[in-house]
Amino acid sequence: MNKARKFDRNRMRLLVSGLSLFCGLAAANPLPPIEHFSKFDEIFSVRISPGGEYLAFMTKVDGRNRVIVYDRTKKDAINQIFFAGSNEEVGEYYWSSRDRLVVGIQRFIPSMREQPFAGGELFAVNVNGKKEKRIFTFRLPPGKRKSRSPNNGLGFGGWAMMLDPLPDDPNYVLIRTISFSGARSGVYKLHTFNSSMRRIAQLPPGASQVLLDADDRARYAWGMTEYYEQFLAYKAPDSLEWVELIKMPYPGGMLEPIAFTDDGRAILALDSRDGGTKAVVKASLDLKQVEVVYRDPVADVLDVKIDKEGNAYAFLSGIGKPELHYLDPSHERAGVTQSLQATFPESRVEIVNATSNGSLQVIHVSSDRNPGFYYLFDKDAGGLIPFSGMRPWVDQELSGRVEPIEFKARDGLHITGLLTIPPTETDAGFALVVNPHGGPHGPFDAWGYDKQSQFLASRGYAVLQVNFRGSGGFGADFEAAGFRQWGRKIQYDVIDATRYVMKNFPIDPDRIAIMGASFGGYSALQASIIEPDLYKAAIGVVGVYDFNLMYSAGDIRGRFSGRRYLEKALGKDKDEFVEFSPIERVDELKAPVLLIQGEEDERAPVVHANKLAAKLKQRGHTHEYVVIANEGHGFYKPENRVRHLELMERFLDKYL
Repeated sequence: MNKARKFDRNRMRLLVSGLSLFCGLAAANPLPPIEHFSKFDEIFSVRISPGGEYLAFMTKVDGRNRVIVYDRTKKDAINQIFFAGSNEEVGEYYWSSRDRLVVGIQRFIPSMREQPFAGGELFAVNVNGKKEKRIFTFRLPPGKRKSRSPNNGLGFGGWAMMLDPLPDDPNYVLIRTISFSGARSGVYKLHTFNSSMRRIAQLPPGASQVLLDADDRARYAWGMTEYYEQFLAYKAPDSLEWVELIKMPYPGGMLEPIAFTDDGRAILALDSRDGGTKAVVKASLDLKQVEVVYRDPVADVLDVKIDKEGNAYAFLSGIGKPELHYLDPSHERAGVTQSLQATFPESRVEIVNATSNGSLQVIHVSSDRNPGFYYLFDKDAGGLIPFSGMRPWVDQELSGRVEPIEFKARDGLHITGLLTIPPTETDAGFALVVNPHGGPHGPFDAWGYDKQSQFLASRGYAVLQVNFRGSGGFGADFEAAGFRQWGRKIQYDVIDATRYVMKNFPIDPDRIAIMGASFGGYSALQASIIEPDLYKAAIGVVGVYDFNLMYSAGDIRGRFSGRRYLEKALGKDKDEFVEFSPIERVDELKAPVLLIQGEEDERAPVVHANKLAAKLKQRGHTHEYVVIANEGHGFYKPENRVRHLELMERFLDKYL
C-alpha cells in the first residue's frame, strides 16, 4: 500500500485542480474519437466523510483503481489508496469514521484474464495513510494471526461484504460473511484496527441478503437454495431461530424486505408474489397483512431511496426518465431532491451520501446524454458546488437522445424498449443497429447514458434496445415467459420491436444490423436466421451458439444450482436444441457475420465461437472471427476495448 509520500502529486493536483472546470469541456471534433467511449470514467464513487472535512473519489491509474482522498480545507489531495507491485486493486470503499476508510480488495490473475475478480477481503487505512491493515482475509486458517506479514488480519474461510460501515462508530463496521462452500453465512461486527470479529447472527444457508433493525439485529434473511427455490426467513428480536415465511419457485415472484417503519412494527417491501410487477407494500412483521402502497402496471419499482438511518423515503419507477415518488414528503431529503430536480428537470438527481448531520450532501446528476456529474450541496447555505464530471470529455450536444418505446408483440404481450437517436439530421433515414441485452433473465435496459449506444449514435446509427420477454424489471410472469423461449418468442419480440421502430421512426429499411454480447450475441445470430432478409449484418460478441454445449461447457453447468437453472431456462428437448442453436441453422443465414470472442471466457467458452466460425467457413458464408487474448466475458484492457469498438465500426460501415 502506498501512502501520500509516494504518489505522483503533480498528476493528482492536475486532476483535482481541474475538477470543477470539467462541466464546461466539449469536444472540438464533431466526430468524437473511439477513446471517448472506450476508456474508463475519469472519476467515480464520490463520497464525503462523516465530518465533512474530506471528499474521496475513485479513479484509474494504469488500469487499476485508486481511491483519492481530497482535503476540502487544503483544496488538495492528501492521500491515495492503492496496492503497489501486486495483482490487487481497490474495489468498493466506505467511510468507517471521520478519518478512516475501509476498502474492498479485487484481484488480478493475468494468466487467466485481464478483468479483476472480486477478492472478498477488506483493508482499512486512515486518511493520512497511517494504521493500514488488512482486517479481513481468507488466506490464513480461521483464528490465526500473522501480524508482521503485509497480509495481516484475521483469516477466515470465506468472503466478506460490507453491510453497514457504521460511520458514527470509530472502531467497528458490520459485515456479512459467506463461506467458500456457501453453507455458512453470518453477520459480524468487525474491528477496523485490530481485526477482531464478534458474530451478531448466523444466517440461514443460501441467504444472500439480510435486513437489520434499528439495533443492528438481523431480522430478515433471504436468498436462493441450491434447488433454485427462493426463500425468506424471519427471526424475532428475542429468538435465536429463523422461521421460514416464504418459499417460492424460480422463476416466480418474491417478497423482498426494504426497511422497517419508524415504529419498527412493520416493514416496507417489494412484492411480486402474484407474478406481476414489483410493488411497494407495507407488511406486518409476519407478512400476514400486506397493503399495496404503489404498483406500476408495466415496470418494477426501480430503486428505493433509504437514508443513513435506514428509513425509506422515496422510490423510482418508469421506462423512460425515472419518476421519483415520495413515501414521506416531509423527509428532509425529499425537500432537497425536489429542489434539485427543478434545477435539472431533464435529469436523474440522486443523493449519493451525506455528512453525519446532513449539512453537506454529495449529489449525482445524470441523463440520457449526461454520463454523470457530481456536485456538493451545502444545505445550510443552499448552494450547489460543482465537483467533477465522470466523463468530462463528453459533449452533451453531440450525444443522442433516448426515447422509450412501447408496443404489443405479435401475441399481444406488452413490450418496451429504448431507441437512441443520433444527434445528426438525415433525409434518407437512419441506419439502425438492434442491440439485445445479455442475460436473458434478470438484466434489462434502462434509460440513461449508454457508452456503446452513444458511440454508435456518434457515427450516425440509431440504436434499439429491447426489453423482450424474459428480461428482468417487468414482473415475475414477464421474466418467466422467456423460459424455454430463447430461440423463438424472445426473438419474435426483438424482430417485432425492429419493425415497430421502422414504422414509427425515420429508419432506412435497407440498413439494419443486429449485434449483442452474451445472450445478445446469441440473439444477433438467431434473429438473423429467423428473419434473414431483415438484418443486413450480424455481430455476435462472447455469445453462445450451440445449446448442446450449455450442459457440457462453461461455468454455469459446473454448479448444481446452475444445472437447475439450465433445466428451467433451456430444458432438454433435443428438437428444440436444434431449432434454437444457430450452429445448426447456418444455411439459413444471409447476413455477413462478425464474431468477437474473449479467449478466457468462462460463461460463454470460446468453443461456441470456434465451432460456429468453422461451420461458417465450411459453408463459405461471409464472416470475420476475432479472438481477443486473455479476455473473459467482456473486454477490460483499454486497448482491447478500443479494438472491440473499431471492429464493430468497420464491419457496420462495410455492410450498412
